[in-house]
Amino acid sequence: MSGADDFFGPYQYPLWVLWLVLGLVGLALVVAWYVFVFRFSARRLPPARRAARAASRPASLADTKAKYLGLIDEVEGAAASGRLNDRGVHSRLSLLLRFFAHETNGVDTHVMTLADLRESNLPRLAGAVEQYYPPAFRLEQPGDPARAVATARDVVSSWG
Repeated sequence: MSGADDFFGPYQYPLWVLWLVLGLVGLALVVAWYVFVFRFSARRLPPARRAARAASRPASLADTKAKYLGLIDEVEGAAASGRLNDRGVHSRLSLLLRFFAHETNGVDTHVMTLADLRESNLPRLAGAVEQYYPPAFRLEQPGDPARAVATARDVVSSWG
């Protein structure tokens, strides 16, 4: 049987503080990951609730269209003045059209992938965003900002 002299506390082992700190940091990272996943994961509503939410939106379609046409004009002005490159124009217009669809229909288009947009009931939006993808994500494929702006205006103007 062991006596009291056989017990050695953790402070007598080398680097025990380092291992304790690494263990606590690892535990904190796991907890932070779970908090991040539950807080920032996209929660999509079932189609019936999305339709009910869209019906309850009080904003006028004409006002929303005017607001987004103004934002498209700002993007065009930034591109003309050189403050925004071709890649930035396509990225911003894609985002503007997604938020426009979200505001008018209540669909969470701002968190949808291109495949999700293709499956949705928004073919004009999906076509426009698909047009914006190559110039927005590939450096070797420059886009045409004037065509992109015209497409965005067409989608917003003909909405509804």
